[in-house]
Amino acid sequence: MTAESPRPAAAAHGFWWACAIAAPPIAFAVAAAGFPMATADPLRDLGAIALWSVAEEIVFRGALQPALAGLFERRLGWRWNRAVFTPANLLTSALFAAFHLWRHPVAVAIGVFPVSLVYGRARELSGRWWPAALLHVWFNVLLYAASGPWLLSAGR
Repeated sequence: MTAESPRPAAAAHGFWWACAIAAPPIAFAVAAAGFPMATADPLRDLGAIALWSVAEEIVFRGALQPALAGLFERRLGWRWNRAVFTPANLLTSALFAAFHLWRHPVAVAIGVFPVSLVYGRARELSGRWWPAALLHVWFNVLLYAASGPWLLSAGR
């Protein structure tokens, strides 16, 4: 099995459910911990969320992660199907977290790392970039919803 070949759908079924179920409480916890998204104009904001999420995944999970997986396999003979977190996923996630430093505090960039590992795992389980993009959009939309003044001010 190469870095590009998808795993059987049955093996990934639990992963997709776990992501779908875990994302809402994580997004609400992040917003409640003081790292909400700005919520100025919902229509514009949601469009930007979708566009940025997909663009980031095309670059990081569509291009960089498979290139690194191929490099690790060619140079080291290492195949990703023996580990949950592959070297390609770890390195891609580190770069993804570092990329977030340009617009976010260090604490947010550090927090992006484990989320990025999930996106990378989605890429490896599916063999495609777009499931990672769907997870990315899903999480960011939930974080946006959790960040709205309609929720953050309710407890005050």
